[in-house]
Amino acid sequence: MGIDVLRKEISGIDREIIVLIGKRQRIAAKMARAKAGEGVSVHDPARVKEVLDDAFDCAVEEQIDPVAVQEIIRILIAMSEARQRECLGEGNLP
Repeated sequence: MGIDVLRKEISGIDREIIVLIGKRQRIAAKMARAKAGEGVSVHDPARVKEVLDDAFDCAVEEQIDPVAVQEIIRILIAMSEARQRECLGEGNLP
């Protein structure tokens, strides 16, 4: 398989990842309303640990760098929390 074909495949996967991030952000907006309704804080350290631990385990299963995967998940969590704060009128996202 040639480089151009492989690059096109990777680009397609990148687009899929971006679509999934968008979906995650839309769910984060719903989560903000649910948390507000239940009086729960946007940041939940126990949940963050659970998500990071799950990401680590999944990365190990997929035989990819679990520390790097955790860093990506940390970014996604930060984006989610920022979206939630924005939905609650506490942030500055579009």
